[in-house]
Amino acid sequence: MNELFTAFSNSLISLALCIAAGYFCRRRQVINDTHVTGMTEVLVKVAMPCAIFTSLMRPFSRALLMESVATFFITGGIFLVGGLLGIGVAYMMKASSEERKSWRFGLTFGNIGFMGIPVITAVFGYEGLFYVAMALASFNLLTFTMGTKIFDTAGTIKSSPLQIFIKNPALAGTIIGFIFFLTGVRLPTPLEDGVALMAGMNSPLSMIVMGALLAKHPLKETFTDIRVLPPNAVKLVVIPLASLLILRFFVSNPIMLGVIVTLMAMPPAINTAIFAQQFGSEEDAMFSTRLVIVGTLLCVLTVPLISLLL
Repeated sequence: MNELFTAFSNSLISLALCIAAGYFCRRRQVINDTHVTGMTEVLVKVAMPCAIFTSLMRPFSRALLMESVATFFITGGIFLVGGLLGIGVAYMMKASSEERKSWRFGLTFGNIGFMGIPVITAVFGYEGLFYVAMALASFNLLTFTMGTKIFDTAGTIKSSPLQIFIKNPALAGTIIGFIFFLTGVRLPTPLEDGVALMAGMNSPLSMIVMGALLAKHPLKETFTDIRVLPPNAVKLVVIPLASLLILRFFVSNPIMLGVIVTLMAMPPAINTAIFAQQFGSEEDAMFSTRLVIVGTLLCVLTVPLISLLL
């Protein structure tokens, strides 16, 4: 059997166990919304930046520098193409004007933070996470500029470069870590080990949070809403396969190629539901939430299958 398929399957099963733990803990009231909010803060402001910073602690090489820049622009380009696909598919499926926003955002931005980092870490290790950091930088810059405008048509959100930096600790970790990579500076061993320990929280904590978020919504109604299937089919299958078919002619590094394709196979970002709740109607927020939930569960099957082609 394909070794990469086995690696993805094993890692996703392990991560799914953490999702199940979060789901049942939330259903049994072991953790509540306050706990989930606190864990999310720790994840976003501590564990994720530490994981990204640790991944960038690599000896400098010109080839790696060029690959990092290429990853930033390649992933950004795929995000933009995904948005165009979202518009096209929404019109073909005759989605409402509010649903079109969710389709466009969901197909533009995948869950490369909560889902992508744990999956890539489990399969490719910190070597693969180096490329995730570049993709996440592109993701954050586009999400809080173009992405917010998809939902916020009134222009109530103002995002300057400084605000984007302050609101995204992962982006700050990327920039600081990239400076360390370029200069060859390293933290003292005790400090670097401490950062690595905090980075280790990222995978289990993100999956537990994911499970707790899933537990807030009835799964029966979610899976009977067939409207969420077409956009998820495009996000989970069409976009990563198209990315693989095109990039294999230009990207010679198999790890870089595998990381980019895997990130493009991630389900719609959680921000899809968050922004829909913030700017849309209750019905729009529910559709977006179902879109994210179904995509998250289906990717446990689709990502290993796509890995067979890698």
